[in-house]
Amino acid sequence: MNSYENDIEEFNKKIGKYFEKKEYKKALEEIQGFSDKQNPIYLYYLSLIKDKLNQKKESLEILNKLTKEHPNFLEAPHLIANIYEDLKRYEESKNVLENIIKINSNDSKAKYNLARIYQYYLAKKEKALELYKDALDLDKENYQIWNAISNVQIELCKYNDAIYTLEQIIKKFPDKFLNLKQLAEVQLLVGMFDAAEDIILKAIKLNNNQSILNLLALCYLNQSRYDESDDISNKVIGYKLYNDEERVAYKRLLISKVYQQDCDHKELIPIFEKYNKDLGRKEKIKEIEFKKKKKIRIGFVSSEFRKHAMSNLIQALFDFKDKSFFEYYCYSSYKDEDEITEWYKKNCDSWKDILTLNDKEASSLIKADNIDVLIFLGGIDGENRYLLSGYRSAPKQVSFHPITSSYNETVDYWISDKELHPINFKEKVSEKIIRIKSHFNFSKPENLPEINEAPMKKNKYISFSSFSNPRKISKKCLELWTQALKSFENSKLYLRYYEEFNNKSVQNKIYNVFEKNNISKDRIFFLDEETDLYLKYYNKIDIGLDTFPYSGSTTTYAALTMGVPVITLTGSNYISRFAASVLSSAGLSEWIVRKENEYIKTLKKLVNFKTISNVRTTLRKQLIKSDLCDSKGFVRNFENFMKKIVGN
Repeated sequence: MNSYENDIEEFNKKIGKYFEKKEYKKALEEIQGFSDKQNPIYLYYLSLIKDKLNQKKESLEILNKLTKEHPNFLEAPHLIANIYEDLKRYEESKNVLENIIKINSNDSKAKYNLARIYQYYLAKKEKALELYKDALDLDKENYQIWNAISNVQIELCKYNDAIYTLEQIIKKFPDKFLNLKQLAEVQLLVGMFDAAEDIILKAIKLNNNQSILNLLALCYLNQSRYDESDDISNKVIGYKLYNDEERVAYKRLLISKVYQQDCDHKELIPIFEKYNKDLGRKEKIKEIEFKKKKKIRIGFVSSEFRKHAMSNLIQALFDFKDKSFFEYYCYSSYKDEDEITEWYKKNCDSWKDILTLNDKEASSLIKADNIDVLIFLGGIDGENRYLLSGYRSAPKQVSFHPITSSYNETVDYWISDKELHPINFKEKVSEKIIRIKSHFNFSKPENLPEINEAPMKKNKYISFSSFSNPRKISKKCLELWTQALKSFENSKLYLRYYEEFNNKSVQNKIYNVFEKNNISKDRIFFLDEETDLYLKYYNKIDIGLDTFPYSGSTTTYAALTMGVPVITLTGSNYISRFAASVLSSAGLSEWIVRKENEYIKTLKKLVNFKTISNVRTTLRKQLIKSDLCDSKGFVRNFENFMKKIVGN
């Protein structure tokens, strides 16, 4: 090495130390002492320092000079691409990176950065994935590239590919906690609960933090291991860090209780009180007066303005809104958007994303919009902002489609119906009940698969089904289904819910209950074959069996649209009467069972080919004419109650 090369190496070391300490002004002073001001290394460092000092225009001028004089000095265009990205000039950044790749097709760094541009800024994730894979072929041990591939596969919902990639990452980099957690999250999405549990327990050995414990609680809940899930949720709450992870744990604890027990929900009140005390509003409530406006302004707070059951239930409100009287403001709290989200954006009067706002900030934003009635959709479920309902953000606040009472003094009304909350209902609730004509509303059953002949004729036995979330299959629910299978010789039970019944632990739990009652496992079927539309599965089914105590609404309606009758048992609380509400609004109250000892009697009335065949041929027409599918009537009924609330 000659003296010039020694000088360059020494210079690199000095500048490097300043960069490590982020002392860019000192680095600038140091570089001025470099004798050869035309040297590409000098020019590159000068532009890099200018960039770090946010003097990006000057940096680009130096870099453009450098690339003209030294076209093979490829670090310069790399930095140009980075600066263009910082300046949000993404097309220019893309063009520079593509030019680098033309010069050197083996530049993995350029391919990686070009993939990032496509992924994050140009909305071309498939192209990004292709480029990440090209980069990986050139640099097999690059953790950053491996990680990027798994991330974009998850974004593209290529979950099986993502699982394979994450498994490879863990083999190469076994102590990466975040990849273990990510693998478990994807496995939970596709119903691989056993595998996810193993991975979570490995991750816990590396880091026993709240986020991984919450994932373990979810894993247990998905397997209906309620006590274990509750123990973990309580452990997370016990950290007393009063953070978002504890919010998740409280909600999961409440949901777990709802799934497993048919009881008056008053036993949830102490959990709600502690939840609000730990993480809810600390300020005193200030009442808000109505401000006279030309139109009544309704606000909707939800994480479910997307492909979700909730959207099916509220869409009519936006389709048939009386624009002369009402304005709809949407406050969304979900990160991923889809075509349905875009529909809501176009069909509301105001759209605001509150995901990044804390509850106090979100409340202030809503107050500034002068909302008359603020409706909280979904209660504690999912990513919905339950604690925000503890603030007084509008003169009147309303709960719609929750799974329990809010037990919050700031929520004034609960929209329900006479089936969900009969006049003599006994549950303790904190809201005033508004009984609209039909709580549930669905679009008319049109353009759906053809309904085939009832399978019982060919099979010579009854085929029962439940296409509900396996979390809803409680011990009591399995007891009811056992009675059904015992009462009808050779009858079969078909279960399906996305991929979640494909899990061995879930299957074995269900098999074990039936086998203990002398029902062989060959009478239980977990549907997992591919079909272009899941409604076609109902052509295998004669009668649907609702879950208990967490009843199904959307699944009940889906069965009805395919001519399949559904039997439901009502219980001690609102959520056990979801299917009853759907059936009642459809004029099918004869399939609602009020007492357990009448369950089999009701089934026996239904189980004959003539009755089932008649149902299959007439049910769609009956739905179309029913209150359940009267969207305009549903909206007018809803709006009349909104007028009364504002009038009061």
